[in-house]
This record gives sequence, C-alpha cells and structure tokens, in this order.
Amino acid sequence: MNQTSKGLLRLIHFMMASILAIATWAQSPTPAELLRSKDNGKVFVAAHRGDWKYAPENSLEGLRNAIFFGADIIETDVRQTADGHFIVMHDASVDRTTNGTGAISEMTLADIRKLRLKTNWGQSTPFKVPTLEEYLSEARGKAIIYLDKAGIDPPCTQEGYTVKALLEVLRREDALREAMFVLDWPYEKARRIFGTALDSVMYCPVVEEKVPNLATYVDEYLRKLHPVAFQFRMASLDTETYRLLPHVLQAGSRAFVAATWPLHTAGHDDNTSIFKSTDDGWGWLIKEGFSMIETNFPKDLLEYLKKEGKH
Repeated sequence: MNQTSKGLLRLIHFMMASILAIATWAQSPTPAELLRSKDNGKVFVAAHRGDWKYAPENSLEGLRNAIFFGADIIETDVRQTADGHFIVMHDASVDRTTNGTGAISEMTLADIRKLRLKTNWGQSTPFKVPTLEEYLSEARGKAIIYLDKAGIDPPCTQEGYTVKALLEVLRREDALREAMFVLDWPYEKARRIFGTALDSVMYCPVVEEKVPNLATYVDEYLRKLHPVAFQFRMASLDTETYRLLPHVLQAGSRAFVAATWPLHTAGHDDNTSIFKSTDDGWGWLIKEGFSMIETNFPKDLLEYLKKEGKH
C-alpha cells in the first residue's frame, strides 16, 4: 500500500470515528432526561450563577465554563427590563455587576446591551449582559436552567406575573422541559399559576421551617405532583425540615440543597468542604441522601464527585 492509500485510509478511519462520536453524543440523555429518570446514582451539580470564578457571574462565558466543567444545572437569576425583556442578572440594579448604574426595571434592553459586565472583583470585561433567550439557546441539551427570582413580581402586577411571563419565553424557545423552578408556594397556588406547564417544567418545592404546615405541604406535593426533587433549607438538624428528608427520599423524589449557604446545610456547606473537610461538607450531604448540590465551586465539587465515582 502506497503512502497516498495509507493517508486516505487514515482519513476514512478518522471520519468514521468522528461520525460515531457525534452519533453517540446525540443519543446520550440530556441532564434533564437523566434527572427525570430518578433511578441513577449520579449526584447532580448546580453551578450558582454559573462559573463566577473565571468569568463574570450570570454571563454566557460563565455558563459555558460551568458546562465545560461538567455542571448539570445552572442556577441563574432573571430580571425584567422596562420594555418587557428578561435579562440574566442577580441584582435589581446594574450597579454592582456592570460599568453602568440604574434600576433594571427602569432601563430598556437597548440601554442594558450598551453595558459591559465586571468580574466579582470589579475588573472590567468585554462581555455583555445576556438575555434569557441567549442563555436558553446556549444551554439547550447541555444543562438545566434553574430560574431564580421567578417568584418576585413587579409592583402593581397580578400574582404570578413573573412566572407566567417566563413560561411564555420558555414555550417560545421550546425549553419548558429544561427549565427548573424552586419555590415555596402551596400546591394549589403552583397549579393555578403554572397551569399545565407544572407537569412539564422541573418544579422543586422548598422545604424549610417557615412553610406553614410543612409535613402536609410536602405530602400534598408527593400525592399530586410527585416532584423530581424538593429543595431543603435546614439551619440545623433539630428541625422538621431535616426530619422530613427520609420521607421525601423514600417516596422517590430527590433531595436538592444549596451548599452555598451554611444555613441551608446545617453547616455542611461549600466553605466547610473547601477550607476544612470535604467529607464533612459535600461528603456529609451525599451520605445523608442529597443527590443535587448547588455550589459556588462547581469545578472543585465535580472533581470530588468524579474521584468518588458519583458523576
């Protein structure tokens, strides 16, 4: 066989391998499909505001980084502009995270698109504030978008205004089944506001002490919706919230927790994991049955989970 033939054969092998890899990737279940399956031992990682260590928080760059690390869920914050567009930003104003000033609700999308994001350390970047549509497009098939701030309605609007407006965007972008909402609403309110969309989105009821009639609230959700997960917020182990954890797990729902906060994890949070003992932080949460963990350190948590064979 001459060199030309050998080269052609290598090219054919490379092309076949590439086609096989693409086909395999296309057939792989998405994070949303995996989470809904409920029957795998994987621990799902939610990146708080994306990756804000190596990029600005809630930026497309931070979203891409978190997906590159392997995050399954991207916690992001949504705010609505004066002309009705949703952008991705935590604060109600642009002051902290951009080179501009002003309340988002008093600015148009065109105003905000002129701004540039800053890092959490105040450094300037060339990056723009993303719209929700851009975020959904970038994450499609690669990560679940957890829409925080969805329960906050603007003044003088009807109850559930923000959720209903977000559902319109999600339907338009064909992203209902890849969106997550975490709210402490009673089941009746959730069903009334979401309507049939409650059966399409991933709705995670909040379990915490301030919820009235907590056990009854949890049982009603288990009977009428059987959520993919409940998000627990437990300040200590001497709480009804913590005591309800085995009940939720035995019913077949997952337990979700934000390790970003010591008051949500009874002190077994990100900082415990990074600066003291991983086993007493993320490791403790996993042993307790939490299989969805929100974190400020997605890269570190994912490295730990891969070492433990949990991701």
